[in-house]
This record gives sequence, structure tokens and C-alpha cells, in this order.
Amino acid sequence: MAQDYYTLVTGGSCGIGKAFALECARRGHNLLLAALPGQDLDETAEFLRSHFPIKAETLAIDLTEKDSPAALFNWCRDNRYTVNILINNAGAAGAAVFEESSLEYSDIRIQLNIRALVLLIRLFIPEMKKLEKAYILNIGSMSAFHSIPYKSVYAATKAFVLHFTRGLHGELAETSIKVCVLCPQGVRTNKSAGARIDAHGFLGRLTENDPEKLARLGLDKLFKGKVVIIPGFINKLLLFIGYISPSKIEQWILKKEFRKEIGK
Repeated sequence: MAQDYYTLVTGGSCGIGKAFALECARRGHNLLLAALPGQDLDETAEFLRSHFPIKAETLAIDLTEKDSPAALFNWCRDNRYTVNILINNAGAAGAAVFEESSLEYSDIRIQLNIRALVLLIRLFIPEMKKLEKAYILNIGSMSAFHSIPYKSVYAATKAFVLHFTRGLHGELAETSIKVCVLCPQGVRTNKSAGARIDAHGFLGRLTENDPEKLARLGLDKLFKGKVVIIPGFINKLLLFIGYISPSKIEQWILKKEFRKEIGK
């Protein structure tokens, strides 16, 4: 890949984002990592530079802040970083009883999972359309296909990402930009995510996705032009079962299962 091209990964210093950064580095991509301050950002970039023949630059930024998407775009433009791959990974998960959750809890998920993702894509598309080939990968979730009690806000934000990506794919079909969404199940990215997976017992372990395998699959399918990526046979099977199940039964099962994440 040309040296003056960069892959931009939001939330690129830990979890799924770090796995994507590592996989991109293995493939020879120069990297731009944007993440919250203090999340091993510089250490991750230094590791990548020392282990792979690539460039890696960082920007510590909180994408829930109003002006942050524009600030990230301007940082790339001002430094003449040509972004040909945008990986929108930064996001917030979690489980809560909605009426007992704080306003901040919902606001963070809406601002990060939806607003930041949409504005970044809007900012970068005009520049990416000038390139011979460009790619946008949004990190969604299997939750996008369901209305989930105790994860109502999170699931709704990921449903937005799914439908937004599909719609955008249609708009950009005749351009040089390919757009896709990756919809994993549980990924053990931190202690909180691990606890939520473990709360589901055998089912949680059965549907869990490995971040490194997820990154390889995501990039492979992105470059092949796949629009919606669902990793793993079990997840595809559960999605099919959900489609054919009566909605009342599906909701009863989901409520019973995801109540476990809040310890009830």
C-alpha cells in the first residue's frame, strides 16, 4: 500500500480497535490511531512502529465532545494524512435498567455510537471519493438485529449503524468507496465486557468472538465488498432462529437472558 495512505482507527489503542490496528500493520498499512487520553495510545503506536515497517501516528481525543469529529478530520488534513481506510470502532456498550440509568449513560452511547461515526464519515467522504479505492468499516453488533431489554439504548444505536451503513452503501455504490458493517457478538475487550459475556454462561462463551480473528475477517470481507459481516456460524444460526421465532417469544427470551447482565 502506498506510503502516503493511512488507515484511521478510532478507539485504536485497546480491544477490537487495537486488534484491527495490529492486523492492518501486518498488512503494511500506515496507521492513525485516535482514542481517549491515557488508553495506552502512544504505547500501542510505538509497538506497531517497532514491529512493522509502517508509520503510526496518534491523536488523544474524546469523540463524545461536540467538536471532536471535526478536530480529528482537521488533524488529518493539516498533517496531510491521506485516509483511504476509515474504521469506526470507537463505541460504548453496557447494560442497565433504562429508568435507573443516568442521563450521561444514554448520552455517551448516542454521541459516540451514532453522532461521532456519522460526522466522521460525512467529513471524510469528499476526500475519499478522490481516491482510486477507499473503504469505510463500521463496527456494529449482533444487537443491531434485536430490540433488547436492558440494552435498549445500545441495541438501538447499533441498529442505526446497521441501517445507516446499508443506506450509505447504496448511495456510494457508483463511487470508489466501499462501505460495510461488522456485527460481532460478545468480545472480551475489557473486564466489563468479559463480565457481561460470562454472565451468559455457556451461551456467552459459545457466541464469543476473538478480536484478532474478527479483525482478519472484517478486513478480508471489507476488501471483497461485503456489506454486512456476521462472524461465526453460531451467530448466523441464532440470527436465523430469531427471524423465524414469534416476536413475543423472542422478547421473552431476550429479557430473560439479558437480565443476567445486570445481575437480576
